[in-house]
Amino acid sequence: MSGKITEISTLAQNDSQGAMQANAVENTNDRLLGELSKPFSRRSLFRKGAKFVGAAALVGAVPEILAACGSGSSVSTATTAAALTDVNLQLVYLENVQFAGSFFAESKGYYRQQGLNVTLLPGGPNLAPEPIVVSGGAIVGITHTAEAIQAIINGADLKIIGAGFQKSPTCIASRASAPIKTPQDMIGKKIGISASNEPIWQSFLKANNMTASQMDVVTVGFDPTPLATGEIDGLMAFYTNEPIVLKLKGVDTYAFLLNDFNYPMMEDIYIAKGSDLNDPVKRKQIIGVMTGESLGWSDVLVNPDEAATLAVTKYGKNLKLDPEQQKLDAQEQNQFVSDADTQKHGLFWMTPELVAGTIKSLAIGNVVATPSMFTNEILADIYKGGNKA
Repeated sequence: MSGKITEISTLAQNDSQGAMQANAVENTNDRLLGELSKPFSRRSLFRKGAKFVGAAALVGAVPEILAACGSGSSVSTATTAAALTDVNLQLVYLENVQFAGSFFAESKGYYRQQGLNVTLLPGGPNLAPEPIVVSGGAIVGITHTAEAIQAIINGADLKIIGAGFQKSPTCIASRASAPIKTPQDMIGKKIGISASNEPIWQSFLKANNMTASQMDVVTVGFDPTPLATGEIDGLMAFYTNEPIVLKLKGVDTYAFLLNDFNYPMMEDIYIAKGSDLNDPVKRKQIIGVMTGESLGWSDVLVNPDEAATLAVTKYGKNLKLDPEQQKLDAQEQNQFVSDADTQKHGLFWMTPELVAGTIKSLAIGNVVATPSMFTNEILADIYKGGNKA
């Protein structure tokens, strides 16, 4: 979904719909990752430096257990041909339309065309993809930018190899009848912020030379009802989630993106081990996964409704997802997947400007990233100077 920037709130409807499935994944993750600190946002930033390597080794010792976490999902793990190589792709959240490109890639055989049998491992609110990728439990992971950067800072052998979202869907939502259109419009208003979104909230205010004392800030959960009832004037939300939830309840909203007001951030990033990029066999597998992802997301851009149906009826079937909401989610999220830069260079491409903006935004929250943490080398191999896989 993943959602969720420094945290990005991933699709919040699944907090309730997929609770049982999330708990199973999280319990396994918590047991294996006891050496890691509590997740930043709804998962943990890695704050124990060198201890990260030891914790990751725990995960590496039991990759079969991690694969089993996904075995209860609707994703088939059967090898369709003896020649296929089995690899895992670790998702950052539960199987909803946030990962529609991966669903298309698996169901339409795009991974198999690359010689791979890819198992999609579901994530959850408290599952960290970073140590799973470092351990070799997944060849590629989808995660959140700040968390991946913090893992790298603390010694994880990771590289960011692509950005699923060219801009963050994190927004400030308000009722259309009383719209908040700019950060300055929040002054004097009652703004709802979840505890997990507090770090990004503080950074966003700082980026716009504002302080929380200029408004009435209240702590809320992920239910947007307080906004609908007028208990609050604005809500930090996920553009493809809470506004859609309210729309389906007959409440029109206005939302502005933090990305458009001095806080640019790529999101739903892809990560891989740095050493795997230098290993010819592993590199080929990474290229195969990312080629499948590119082809899958190209299909989502053309047919988001079919992507929603696939999430509801197959991959996220056990989550009992709302079909209409998933359809609207898929339609809205396409604007974050594709823009002028991806149309020129190919999906997931990270321009120098995108990287620089992300680094600048992270620095506001004291997360120090460098350009060397990002690489387009896998995408360059895929697109070969064009924009199609």
